Amino acid sequence: MKQEIERATDAVEASQPEQQPVTSDPRAPMASAPLVYNAEGDVAWDQMWEAFCVLASQGGPPHRDTMLHAPLAADPTTPGYQQAAEEIIRGIRLVSGLAAAPATPGWIAIECESPGKAQWLREQIRLENVEAQCKDTELWVPVAEDYTVKGEVKNVITAVAKTTHYWNDHLAAEIKMTLVWEEKLAALGKRVRQWIRTVQNLGSTTR
Repeated sequence: MKQEIERATDAVEASQPEQQPVTSDPRAPMASAPLVYNAEGDVAWDQMWEAFCVLASQGGPPHRDTMLHAPLAADPTTPGYQQAAEEIIRGIRLVSGLAAAPATPGWIAIECESPGKAQWLREQIRLENVEAQCKDTELWVPVAEDYTVKGEVKNVITAVAKTTHYWNDHLAAEIKMTLVWEEKLAALGKRVRQWIRTVQNLGSTTR
């Protein structure tokens, strides 16, 4: 019912002349794109954008004017939570091609190809004012039972769409390679520290 009401509202809004926001601040939040629906009545997330604003980290407008945080407490068993999670997962797949799944309560985990990509996307999404975390190759974005398709669900999907588009189409290969080498150096440093601790432990047992 909630999604049907939102679709009806979209139809009314789409029939009205588009009002362009009047602002001289290039850092003002980006204008919201109208929802587009497919023949089945689902949001066609992959058909909503032909281009994206410049990333907030590059001087463009952030997607939101305030930070969208993950809930401090979330109940994944509620219908509202499950609907929001399913729609975010579906939208992420459509806009980025990345697989996603529920993580701990309040979070959706997106599988990235590398830890470096997950870390880069995390930082960019945070600058778009959507909270994000990363754990190894997983990028985590928020979800809650009170998220609506036209509101927070759209915010999360848009932030992922905007940042993954930039990663795929605009980020220099040299930067991606630098991230790969940073991962390798971090892994090497971890192994060296483990080796040092092992040597120290062996030395203490032989005294």
